Amino acid sequence: MANFQTHLGGAALGGGLIASSILATGMTTLPQAISGWLLVMLGGLLPDIDSNHSNVVRGLFSVFGGMIAILSIIILGADASIVMMWLAGTVSFIFVRYGLWYAFSRFTVHRGIFHSLLAGALFSLLAAALSYQLVELNSKVSWLMGICLFSGFVIHLLLDECYSVDLVNGRIKRSFGTAMKLFDYNNWLNSLWMLMAGVALLLLAPPWQDLWSLLTNMELLSSLRRQLW
Repeated sequence: MANFQTHLGGAALGGGLIASSILATGMTTLPQAISGWLLVMLGGLLPDIDSNHSNVVRGLFSVFGGMIAILSIIILGADASIVMMWLAGTVSFIFVRYGLWYAFSRFTVHRGIFHSLLAGALFSLLAAALSYQLVELNSKVSWLMGICLFSGFVIHLLLDECYSVDLVNGRIKRSFGTAMKLFDYNNWLNSLWMLMAGVALLLLAPPWQDLWSLLTNMELLSSLRRQLW
């Protein structure tokens, strides 16, 4: 299994290539391209969210807790008292940082359900939905944000699989095949719940027609080829 530095470096490099490519096509602004780069890097760390003893996981839940705290204050609005906003932000942060983190560490197994393409698709749908509904980006840019996160997720899984091959001794380690999988084959019930959560997110995601248009846009591919050199 690749270590944290390898995952972060691989995602940073891949994110830079992706962000610069979409920026060159003129589809995004510079801040949006940088956001895409950061999402690739986030996706490159997310598969290890089920690692019980990782400082990275604690850091991720701290970031998530801060984001939820800010959202809870925004939802309350300016009419709420300062004490109420402080209380809502504090309770939200503690719930995510310690409550959800404990639930993840208690009920998940490393390299289980979150080391799968299904989990990557779920997180990517969430990124696209948040970009579209909360940040209010247009639908194609919102889908690009989701694609960026999914790209980082796949980079993580590929690096783990690459490190499962011992080229020096000419053998394949026992961990081979545990990272890059469609879903957690040993836990069908959790995989089904994750699939249902993804279906529910479709209600908040941008229109699917724009994703299909984005993926099949030959003019966009031609623009990338022209800009490549």
